[in-house]
Amino acid sequence: MRIDKYLANLWIWSRKEINKLIKEWWVFINNEICKKSEEKIKFNDEISVNWEKIIYKEFIYIALNKPQNYVSSNKDEAHYKSYKELLKDCPYANLVEIVWRLDVDTTWLLLLTNNWDLIHKLIHPNKDIFKTYYVEAKNSLSELDLKSLENWVKIDDFITKKAYIKRLWENKIELSISEWKFHQIKKMLIAVNNEVTKLHRKSIWKIELLDLAEWKWRYLSDNEIKIVIS
Repeated sequence: MRIDKYLANLWIWSRKEINKLIKEWWVFINNEICKKSEEKIKFNDEISVNWEKIIYKEFIYIALNKPQNYVSSNKDEAHYKSYKELLKDCPYANLVEIVWRLDVDTTWLLLLTNNWDLIHKLIHPNKDIFKTYYVEAKNSLSELDLKSLENWVKIDDFITKKAYIKRLWENKIELSISEWKFHQIKKMLIAVNNEVTKLHRKSIWKIELLDLAEWKWRYLSDNEIKIVIS
């Protein structure tokens, strides 16, 4: 890819600013001055612009620990900030998109990438990619409630698929589902005459937050990338 195009895609500098920086010899590729806007870059090339280092990657994969009161939208909505605010120190923030969104009051794992083929693959309803959530309910959940949630409940005009549940406490469970419907878990709890009071996404497939602190992000490891693209 041409270096001017790649840098423009990051939305940190305009195309005009990039060309000016190149002409003034402020852009380096692998510690060598870049003298032409059409210079080609390769995977893992190190680019420096005004002393800011960026590694050229075709695809970016990021895990983000989203707190409450941030929207899964690229722009602020009402009085809620976009999750992009949490990626201010990430040079690839403007390249990535969310694979599965979280409600404004739902927290923990967001998976982000610019690999659109992967996004379409993962969200396809026939792929049965399981997401695991920590769910805290207002009232105790009976064994009958758990069996209903595991086998099927009706929400709106939709019958849920097979789910998997691990009981943690009388009103606390881990719930794994493969669908992605609007407010699905909240509606599933309503279907068994209960209510969600806390909801966190623990994992997507085999991708977890690990020790990632709230508000923080990290790149996926090579092994994790192999899992999501396999």
